[in-house]
Amino acid sequence: MKRKDWKPNRNSTLCSAHFTNDCFDRTGFLITLKKNSVPTIFDNPKSECSSCHRLREYGRGYSFFKFPLDEPDIMKQWIANINIGPWSPSSDSFLCSDHFELSCFQKKSKNYITLRKGSIPTLFGENLQQTEFQDESDRPTTVNVTKLHEHLHICT
Repeated sequence: MKRKDWKPNRNSTLCSAHFTNDCFDRTGFLITLKKNSVPTIFDNPKSECSSCHRLREYGRGYSFFKFPLDEPDIMKQWIANINIGPWSPSSDSFLCSDHFELSCFQKKSKNYITLRKGSIPTLFGENLQQTEFQDESDRPTTVNVTKLHEHLHICT
């Protein structure tokens, strides 16, 4: 997993995006991992915010959200708000948490946040601080995952 000195515990999880399609058993009601499946996908060059182009990196304090491809009305609003010209998102397109107001997030489980159903990104351009910093971690964020965890009372 390329995480130095990290040891999994019984509460550790890994999302399905890190496994190839042949790792899944889709024969039953629930989709499960096949026995002895190994995660192999960790370097996805397309993992960046489609608006501000922030790279998706572990531990940087941002969450990334896929475009709602299966919800056409919500999708139209996302695309209209992004305002990046004639463009269509794919299943590999993301927006970072900086483009959503705090009210768009909800606590999914003890250590996991998600977007509320129907959330629309509204923080762009002048509404989003675009100051250049020497180190990206110094950048004051509108919606930083650490602050989000504090707001939603999630222990990290």
